[in-house]
Amino acid sequence: MKTGRMGYLLGVFMLAGMLAGCVGGQKLSEQFDEEEVKAAAEEVIEILNDGDVDTLVEEKWNSTMRGMADKDMMEKDVLPIVEELGAFEGFDKEAVTGNKDKDTEQEFAVAIIIGKYEKRKAQFTISFDEDMKVGGFYIK
Repeated sequence: MKTGRMGYLLGVFMLAGMLAGCVGGQKLSEQFDEEEVKAAAEEVIEILNDGDVDTLVEEKWNSTMRGMADKDMMEKDVLPIVEELGAFEGFDKEAVTGNKDKDTEQEFAVAIIIGKYEKRKAQFTISFDEDMKVGGFYIK
C-alpha cells in the first residue's frame, strides 16, 4: 500500500514539474543565481522536514503547485514518507541546472539535492520560477 501511494505521489509531483516546463536540463538562465537556488531548495527541504506544510503551500509553492499539492495532500501523503526516512542528518550532493518551458518561454531553475537521513538518502528535485516559487517538486 505504501509503495503504491508513494508511486502515485511521485507521479503527481513529476506532473507538476512537467507542467512547469522542467523536463530535462540546460544551462542556468542569467536571471537565477546558483547559490540562491541551492539555498532556496535547502530551505524547502528543511521546511518539509519540520512538517510545516502551511509555509510550503502558502509561501513557497507557485499557483501550479498549490493546485497539484495542497496542504491536506502534503499532510496525508508526503509527510509520512519523509517521516519514514528517519532523522535528517544533512545535505550531501547538490546540482543546479536550468530549463525553459517550450510553450511560454518561461525560464526555470532546477535544483537536485541529496538529503541524508537516518535510514537512507533521498533525492529532491525542485524547480523554481523567476519569482523563486516552487513550480515542481519530486522526491525519490
